[in-house]
Amino acid sequence: MTKIIKNQYLGECKVDSLKIRIPLKSLINYDKSLNDTYIKVCDETGEPVLDEKGDIRKFKDACKTYDLGCVPLRAGISKQVRCGKNYEDYLFILINSKHAHKNYFKGVDMETMFLIYRSLIELEIIEIEWLTFIEVAIPTDIDFKIDYDGLLFDEYKEMLNGCHKMTKTSSDRDKGATKFKDKGNVGISWSVRQTSKYKTNPYTKIYHKGLEMQNKSYEFYMMYLSNYDLTNRFRIETTVKNREHLKSLNKALKLGFETYNLRELLTLSPERKKSIIQYAINCHLYPRKRSLEMFKDKKRMTPADTIMFSSLLGFIEDCGWTYLQVETLLLSRIENESSKSLNKKKLKGFYEDIIHSKNYEIKAKKVENIFDSWGWF
Repeated sequence: MTKIIKNQYLGECKVDSLKIRIPLKSLINYDKSLNDTYIKVCDETGEPVLDEKGDIRKFKDACKTYDLGCVPLRAGISKQVRCGKNYEDYLFILINSKHAHKNYFKGVDMETMFLIYRSLIELEIIEIEWLTFIEVAIPTDIDFKIDYDGLLFDEYKEMLNGCHKMTKTSSDRDKGATKFKDKGNVGISWSVRQTSKYKTNPYTKIYHKGLEMQNKSYEFYMMYLSNYDLTNRFRIETTVKNREHLKSLNKALKLGFETYNLRELLTLSPERKKSIIQYAINCHLYPRKRSLEMFKDKKRMTPADTIMFSSLLGFIEDCGWTYLQVETLLLSRIENESSKSLNKKKLKGFYEDIIHSKNYEIKAKKVENIFDSWGWF
C-alpha cells in the first residue's frame, strides 16, 4: 500500500528556484555548444538570409535546454555582464526544486543542490569542483516559498479575499493585487515579476499547489510525488530579484550576507529566510485586522437569512428531509429567476455550513495562525 505523505516541510521557508551565474574563468571546462551561433536559411532555396547590410544574418540561442530526469534545465552564456566595477563572461543556469525530483518539497538547499550539481557534471554542462562551485556561483532571481496545508478550499478562498481587502491601494501596475481564477489555479499576486520597484514592491503570490500540480505539472507529480496528498496544499512565494535587491534586504533584515554567493544563500537560517517572506507581505498589506472580520459572520445575518437558515436546519435535523426537498419547498414560490438563483446559492451555502459543521470563529483562527506564521501583524 502506498504511503500518503501530507505534512512534510509544511510551514518551513525554502528556496524554490534561482538563477546562478558562474564566471567562465572559474570553470575547468563547460559545454562549448552554448557558444554556437546559427544562420537562417530560406526554406525554398536553402540560401542564407541576409540582413539590411547584405551580411549573413547570424543568431545565438538565449539558452540551451537539457533533460534532467524528464525535467527541463536551461543554461546559457552571458557576455560582458557587469559585476561591481568589472565586466565578465558568465555561464548561467536556471535551477528549481523540480530538479531535486522526489525531494521537490525540500527546496533547493545544500543537500539537494549537491545532487543537482552532480547532474550538471554528468551532463557535462560544467566542470568545476564542488567547493569552488558554491563559492563562485552568484545567485539571482531567487524565489522563497512556504507551503501550507489545513484550509479547506472555501477557507482558502476566504483567506485570499481577506488579503485582497487588506492590500494597499494603488493604480500603479507595479503595486496592488491581482486575483486570478482559471482552470489552472486560484490565487492572488502582488506587483509583477519584471518590476523595477522590487525593493518596495517585491513580486509576491499565493497559489494553490494542488491545483497547480494537477493542471500544469501532472506528469512530474505522477513521476515523483504521487504519494503526496496535495488536496489542500497552498503556497506563498516571493522573489528576490537581483544582487542589489538582496543587498537591500541584507541591510534591512541583517541576513548575514558578505559575499552574496551561493554558499551563503544555501546556509541561510530558516528564520532569516522566513523574514524575507514577512518583509514582502508587509510591503503589500495594511496592518492586519482580526481575520474574523474578514469572514461571513452568521451572527449578522438579515432577518430573512436567519429564517432561511433556521428553516433549513429544522427541516434537515428535526424532520429528516433531504437538502433537495428543502430547496424545492423554500424556493417554490419565488418566480423571478434571478432572485431564485441568488437565494438558491445562499441556501446551498447555508447547507454546506451545516454538513461541514463549520464554526466561523474556528475557521478564522485557522487563518489567523497562517497569517501569524507569515509575520503579518
